[in-house]
Amino acid sequence: MDRAPALIFPRARALYFNKYPLDGPDATGSLRLFIRQEDADEQIEPRIIEGVPRRMAVVKVRARSMAVVHWQQSAAADPEELAAYLTTWGLQEQTLTAQAEPWFRDGGHQQWLHAPDGLLWHREALMPERPDETS
Repeated sequence: MDRAPALIFPRARALYFNKYPLDGPDATGSLRLFIRQEDADEQIEPRIIEGVPRRMAVVKVRARSMAVVHWQQSAAADPEELAAYLTTWGLQEQTLTAQAEPWFRDGGHQQWLHAPDGLLWHREALMPERPDETS
């Protein structure tokens, strides 16, 4: 998620999520985990930094749904292999929904699942000072 394009570029961000699994760009296994949908919240919050009022950009991104893809295979993965893979992600209790269409650009058989509630990325960045704030 750290490498995904900024929220201001939704099409580029969606393409990134279709191309790059959470396993990382160098994933080698037969199963891959992708973000399908996300909710994002962006806010500018006032902060006091070293006694000076400043503005902090706060971004919270929560995955809503994910896809497990049997990479480059048209059939579903073996149930035992799938269960072991989901366990590595702590997703063993998730219900999967098989999809008729392959993942992005014939990436392989896909099954959808709800993302766990606690899957949240939180980033903060100090906003640049405006000219009227420095005088």
